[in-house]
Amino acid sequence: MDTNEHTQLGNSVRINNWQKLKNNNYVHFDNNGTLSITMQRLDDDGMPVPLNLKMTAGQVCGMSGDYYGGNEVSLNLPTHKEFDESDEYDKYQQKLGKYLTSKPINDEEMDKLLDSYRRLANPQTTIKEIETIYKINNARYIPFSETLNFYVQQLMFATRVRNYGDMLTRNMSHFTPWSIRAYAISHFLALRYARLAYHLEQWSLDPNYHSENDEFLRIRDTLKPFPAKTTPTQLQDLSHRYTALSLGIEFFGFHYYTDHFAAGHGSFIGDLRVELPKRFGLWGSILVNSLHDEENKFSVNTVKPYDPTPDPKDAPIQAYGDGSFDLPANHYNKNACLNGMHASLNDIQKALQGEQTPNPAHYSGYEHMPDIDYNYRQHTPLILLGNDNKIYFRQELSTLKIVSPSLLEKIYQAPHEYGYQELSSKAQALWLVMRLRVLPLSYKPKIQSLSAPELDDIVTDEKRRIPGRQPQETPLLAPTTGVALKDWKKPLVTRPELVSHSIFRPDNHPEEALLEQDLQPAL
Repeated sequence: MDTNEHTQLGNSVRINNWQKLKNNNYVHFDNNGTLSITMQRLDDDGMPVPLNLKMTAGQVCGMSGDYYGGNEVSLNLPTHKEFDESDEYDKYQQKLGKYLTSKPINDEEMDKLLDSYRRLANPQTTIKEIETIYKINNARYIPFSETLNFYVQQLMFATRVRNYGDMLTRNMSHFTPWSIRAYAISHFLALRYARLAYHLEQWSLDPNYHSENDEFLRIRDTLKPFPAKTTPTQLQDLSHRYTALSLGIEFFGFHYYTDHFAAGHGSFIGDLRVELPKRFGLWGSILVNSLHDEENKFSVNTVKPYDPTPDPKDAPIQAYGDGSFDLPANHYNKNACLNGMHASLNDIQKALQGEQTPNPAHYSGYEHMPDIDYNYRQHTPLILLGNDNKIYFRQELSTLKIVSPSLLEKIYQAPHEYGYQELSSKAQALWLVMRLRVLPLSYKPKIQSLSAPELDDIVTDEKRRIPGRQPQETPLLAPTTGVALKDWKKPLVTRPELVSHSIFRPDNHPEEALLEQDLQPAL
């Protein structure tokens, strides 16, 4: 997900009706209800200290990970293949999601997340620096070439932004399966700080207040020798600071949470995010980005594997990604993301009110998190990791085919029989990078139209796998009549009065117009 999309999602959250946020000088709302937070650094005692840095929730979400503190969140987690092949994980019934959400959160993981947070929440970070990042990110230095514009942006980042090194390498915590773990750790910490805010508020109201919370007892013992720090006013202020810290950590972790909803961050990428750079170095990293970009552009179909009470008959949800997240066809995926953020924040609200915090296996945000639906049609990926642990690329680079779940399984079993070629050397990887990134005529990806018999075969396979499954819903802004479902070349927007207005007018916004015509639902 790109920086602006992270920012928009964070700023779309509405919690201005929380009573526990009233009169908190470190939590602010504008006239539209957009949340801003006075960021809190952690002192030597681990207690929050306000910074001269007020950021919107969207800015925290957008800057986290990509620009401030990404490299620290490197977690020791299995890939999909490691999980499937090791007996160590048998008790999780071959479900990686169950392992990721059930594994106890340890001190090392929390320290890594907090080290990452400190890269953003420290006295050296300024709003001016953050505004510079947004300015460069949104600049069109070379309007006729995305590739050249990207390189100029990197040059500008290198010369003007302190954290340029973090931007060069987006680590694995932005991708499945790692991203759900990064979110879980941040949510665990946010709940801990919200709970402390509650205990401190109670202590401010009752000097004899007692709790068995170990962290509260540590804070109490630290402050008791200093009577000036334990007045009701000072304790209330400390409670408010912990509340702001809780929200800051939560939105910091929402960067990883929202990344999880981008097509290019799902399990089609997951293991390849490790294996491609490991085997092919720099060229492998570039190929990861090419796969990431194609998945985001053409979408995947998803389910909710982390839902604690799943219904297998729920309809699949179509998911786009970076740069395409606001497309009408991504409506339900974007709604699921926002609903998940609000559900996660509801855990925080309950902790601030003194309710028991949920077990990490039952965090409310999990219910909405997506991943690839292997029982529904998908397009053929640009690059895949076969069941033989070899890496393959699509020989017809520009042709994406929609395939049934059963055919996709066969492709992974024997890629060379279904139009894939093994990628076996760095020289071959370099040539593939050249074809994808440099030679303009060799890679113009399009989805191949389905014939009626092909569509029938796909539907039959899907019905056999999950009888009675609900059909995939069509977003409200997509055509509901007059367009055959299997016609991939019809634009999503067919009403002429819309085409001549606002973002749908090609002459004003050529990129958006192109997307509306070229990016079709994965039906």
